[in-house]
Amino acid sequence: MTSPAISPTEIRAIFGRNLRQLCENGQPVTVICREIGINRTQFNRYLSGEAFPRPDILSRICTHFGVDARILLEPLDELRRQMPDQFLMEMRDKLLIGRSRPVDSALLPDAVYRFWRKSFMFQGKIVTNVALIRSRGEVTLFKGFEENLLAQQENPNARRFPRLAYFGLVRQHVDGISIYCQDRQNQTNINFFEFGLEGNMRFFPGFSLLVRRRIDGMNRMTAAVLERLPDDPAVWRSIVRQDTVHDLDHAPPIVQRALMRIPDGL
Repeated sequence: MTSPAISPTEIRAIFGRNLRQLCENGQPVTVICREIGINRTQFNRYLSGEAFPRPDILSRICTHFGVDARILLEPLDELRRQMPDQFLMEMRDKLLIGRSRPVDSALLPDAVYRFWRKSFMFQGKIVTNVALIRSRGEVTLFKGFEENLLAQQENPNARRFPRLAYFGLVRQHVDGISIYCQDRQNQTNINFFEFGLEGNMRFFPGFSLLVRRRIDGMNRMTAAVLERLPDDPAVWRSIVRQDTVHDLDHAPPIVQRALMRIPDGL
């Protein structure tokens, strides 16, 4: 069954509505017209749905706003859901040149892990929390949880602070894995872990890099360790109930030794 044809009137209405959305909260229409090279009166006719442009004018409009000719036929909200993120497309092409290999589940099984690292905020302290690693087809996902330490500093008398979730992707390399994470505030974290620590394959030593400006008294790169936990929800809950920030001797000796590899202060 074929879809009913869209009438010229409907095309003009869709295009005008999309064009008005594209112009919202941006440059003044006069500036837009000048940059596109179009008469303001004619542009107003497009905005009102009275007319739609010739192919060459449409091409210039699409180039200016970074869209394609589907703005004649589909609502802009639908198009935006379908449009690829150009930054991510460039990152894939420029940085992730080699095909990503699926993560070897024998080396990094799907499981709940404990994430140990030296604190970014507090010199001489360590931070620990739980994280979930699971595969979805050929993609391995990472989801971690961490206390809102900044909120605790700003309001130390509050009774509880919701844990912050951050999400990431795991990529396998010949000698380990990298994890690229981001939280809801777009704070980015890059991690690398080797396979095995002192012959123990439950532990993965590495480092964690926080992508931000330098702040006196705080770190941007710390030593870190992933520890695969037993399949026991009671163990997971006991870790979640604990405080996040500890002295170094809270960690097992094998983790302590790995965390001391990278000095504070970067």
